[in-house]
Amino acid sequence: MSTPGTQRPVLRARDLGKVYRTGEVEVHALRGVDLELWPGEMVVLLGPSGSGKSTLLNILGGLDTATSGSAQWTHAGEVHELTGADDRALTRYRREHVGFVFQFYNLISSLTALENVALVTEIAPRPMNPAAALRLVGLGERLDHFPAQLSGGEQQRVAIARAIAKQPDILLCDEPTGALDSQTGVLVL
Repeated sequence: MSTPGTQRPVLRARDLGKVYRTGEVEVHALRGVDLELWPGEMVVLLGPSGSGKSTLLNILGGLDTATSGSAQWTHAGEVHELTGADDRALTRYRREHVGFVFQFYNLISSLTALENVALVTEIAPRPMNPAAALRLVGLGERLDHFPAQLSGGEQQRVAIARAIAKQPDILLCDEPTGALDSQTGVLVL
């Protein structure tokens, strides 16, 4: 527990490691990562493809587990362990505190843009209106369009709207502007 007036990192990783095993082959996706992310901070991770950026985001977001080290998140002054947390605790963490913008959008093809965003707002504790979230990213006229009817950049903006519509404490983005032109990327960020 922190003392009044003391700020703690929102996310902290210490000596974080992740090893993927396929038969006898071991791939070290992360080795000894130390990281602190503070309230209100925007951090950009840069590195070549395969350097572990997505793996790190997945562990910090509770989608994957570390092989070694520790990861923690802080909410309302209380520190919570991500490493070693059970599935139920990780699900609650993701549902109530984390918004994700996935590199490959992860939209459901049989749902409209509005329905894709509404999926998360139905389970979030303090969501914004799904149509308002889509308007924020410039898709107010595309609410009833299915992913196949949207360009790659528009699909990316639906994914961003879905993440921000939860009004999460933490927003984790994996190449959030990769499919956007530079002007739209700046607008969205």
